[in-house]
Amino acid sequence: MRFQEIISCVQACDTLLEVGCDHAKLTELALRKGVCKRAIASDISTLCLEKAKATLCGYNCVEYSVCDGIPANTNADCILICGMGGHTIRDILSRYDGNATLVLSPQSHAELVRGFLNENGYAINLDRCFESAGKFYDVIRAENGERKLSAMQIKYGADYKTHNVALKKRLLRVLENLRGGGEANAERIAEIEEVLAWQK
Repeated sequence: MRFQEIISCVQACDTLLEVGCDHAKLTELALRKGVCKRAIASDISTLCLEKAKATLCGYNCVEYSVCDGIPANTNADCILICGMGGHTIRDILSRYDGNATLVLSPQSHAELVRGFLNENGYAINLDRCFESAGKFYDVIRAENGERKLSAMQIKYGADYKTHNVALKKRLLRVLENLRGGGEANAERIAEIEEVLAWQK
């Protein structure tokens, strides 16, 4: 379910690059669905790339790259970075100066990713919270462009005013945990209640 949701956010492209691919199951799903014609599987670990090669052994349209982050001079139209913390994704993007579409699914601190995109010439055109196996995830798609976000959008999602069942469920859970903290949590509670007002 989680991989299906992420790949559904990848628009049809010629070449897809998956950074930190591990087993490359996202790349395999994208190729199987015809989302891309070619793919590049990249990982800092040679061992992980061996796993990727095993997953993708039936495809002769895949290149493999051992590197820390995005390979230099990549020709990818879309770059997929998933399963890493927001700090790590932000660091990887800070070393990239191309114009590929980005599809990002940070495991934590999505606000750091949104903040980086907002300040570095990217326009977020999709930002969705979803639930899979009882956990909540964010998936963000961005392209070179201009869409300035407010502090609330950076914190809670560029599209937090759009109805989203998973976002509502996630924030209700956070709100329940915060309400026992008294005045120390008052500001955060007020912010979440503002977001939830859009989720009715």
